[in-house]
Amino acid sequence: MRFRRLLLPSGVGLAVLLAGLLPVAIAASGCVNQEDNATASRMRLTELVAYWAVRGRDSEGNNYIRPAVRFRVTNTNAEPVEYVQVMSVFRRESAPDEAWGTGYVHSVADEALSPGEASGEHTLRADSNYLSQGAPERMFENELWEDVEVEMFVRVGASSWISQGKTVALRRLGPPGVEKYLEPIEDEPIYGIAPGPDDVQEPEPEPSPENPSEQR
Repeated sequence: MRFRRLLLPSGVGLAVLLAGLLPVAIAASGCVNQEDNATASRMRLTELVAYWAVRGRDSEGNNYIRPAVRFRVTNTNAEPVEYVQVMSVFRRESAPDEAWGTGYVHSVADEALSPGEASGEHTLRADSNYLSQGAPERMFENELWEDVEVEMFVRVGASSWISQGKTVALRRLGPPGVEKYLEPIEDEPIYGIAPGPDDVQEPEPEPSPENPSEQR
């Protein structure tokens, strides 16, 4: 099976990579708010799981998959917290110090999270892909396969990006407990890649021809 790795950066991904450099610049200028840093450090990521999602297929028959991470954010502070940002940085095992892909959510909740309150469920997908002309589920068996680790960062107000830990993407398509992951997403197929199961909703079944009354 022919197996290659392909990095396809999107505009959002590049912006987030640049955003990752901001904490260094802010810290150097002394503009980091230490109180916000403490608040961000007390936010907790729960129900965290990383896995792989089918991205789609291009005109040459290459299948694309990309790592994704699902989570909620819980406020363990004594006060309500608003405008909580989360960034995920994906790294291949062969280059643990280099960002291979990123994901970003501008705010995890529409309103401030009360003490002890958890946000809704969020899913961040890397803007980088693995590709192969073999079936997506067979990529994990290839001798050139590299696992991908994701590090999660939280930012509150004028805080720096606070690391909330790392996890490795499971060698499976879709999160645990879901046999066929079909959550729709908003972004357009990249570089003309046809939508995959991760990008489209399952069509509704057509009425059975054996019961003509259902077709009227």
